[in-house]
Amino acid sequence: MKRISHSLSCATCALLGISGPAEVGAEEPWDIDLGLMNYIEQDRNTGLEFLLNAHRLLSDNDEVTFGVEIDTLTGATPNGASASNRAQTFTQASGAGSYQVEPNQLPADGTHMDTRMAFDASYQNQYSTDLAISYDGRLSMEFDYLSFGAGNSYQWDFNQRNTSLYFGINGEYNRVHPVGNIPIPLSPMTPAGSLQNRREASDSRRVAEVGLGLTQILDRQSLIQFRYTQSHFSGYLTDPYKLLSIVDDQNQASLGATLFYRYESRPESRDIDTYYIAYKRNLQTGILDLSFRHSADDWDIHSSALELRYRYPLSGQRYLQPQLRFYRQHRAYFFRHSLTSSESAPLYASADTRLASFNATTIGIKYGFPEVEGKKHSVVAEYYTQRGASHPDDAVGLQQQQDLFPDLKTLIIKYLYSTRW
Repeated sequence: MKRISHSLSCATCALLGISGPAEVGAEEPWDIDLGLMNYIEQDRNTGLEFLLNAHRLLSDNDEVTFGVEIDTLTGATPNGASASNRAQTFTQASGAGSYQVEPNQLPADGTHMDTRMAFDASYQNQYSTDLAISYDGRLSMEFDYLSFGAGNSYQWDFNQRNTSLYFGINGEYNRVHPVGNIPIPLSPMTPAGSLQNRREASDSRRVAEVGLGLTQILDRQSLIQFRYTQSHFSGYLTDPYKLLSIVDDQNQASLGATLFYRYESRPESRDIDTYYIAYKRNLQTGILDLSFRHSADDWDIHSSALELRYRYPLSGQRYLQPQLRFYRQHRAYFFRHSLTSSESAPLYASADTRLASFNATTIGIKYGFPEVEGKKHSVVAEYYTQRGASHPDDAVGLQQQQDLFPDLKTLIIKYLYSTRW
């Protein structure tokens, strides 16, 4: 969607009363964007991310873009097991060691650490005055994950360039090679040092995506954008590091007590339909940016997100931009906070709260500094909260005393810098 995003950016420039990219006969300087983000979860993970993006308009109005992203994540990552009134011991993914979780605490792996490097490049061919064709490629690397991606998109401008149509396709091939090899789905977790229920060292995951879009300038003060994306995922979609607790539902004296753990299992295909609409308007006193996104898939996950931003100009080219985002999600059909000892193991089950029903809210503020010699600075602060069913109706015995979905609270700080070189 890079080309349609560029068109939307140009239209936004018009709303702001500034100039967009010029039609030039010689190569322009590089536009350099730098970003730094610090992500801090309460009692869980801490992340740091660096982003570099370089864009250049060429002499024939073609465009080239390069990007680099580096991020690290450390801290306690929930492993999917339920909290218990007793201390719990879990085998590390390698099978060689273990870690303990105190009673009445959310089970999380405090040894978790991950580093990712990603590279992307795109070339946009201005095939004619009204037609642009884009090609892009992506590479992402982690110690247990490798991803290759490529895409091709077309944008046609007409109606005196007030209307833009978009069509794009994307493909991705991923190789998953987790520490300790891939667990056998729904097999029991075994003690450290014993024979582990593992199979091959790696497996593949594939993604195919097609997108359609429309951007319409309504008048000199407003525009609207529609977008539809269909995504198909296939291959190994299970998280190899997630577990489910098996709790006692037969003995009254230990009802709800955790007996052992199984590795999770997810279907090997997933189809997602995503609908997006955005509206921007210059209200003279500021710029209103309102968007709504809805997604639905064959895992029964339905999610909706409503986001509102308002850019309020201050003196000296400074500005404030408050933002508010509401998110609501319905759980996957195979989500279970735990399994009971009396039931047979289902075909699919996961206790990953990312697949659960929950509500989330993000409140943020962005401050833009005055532009000096083509250099722009801005800082962003966001506070994210997530809340799910802490005491679900199907909790058994001792589980009813535990918080099975602790609130997640996250502080996000961003620094953004732009210049020409």
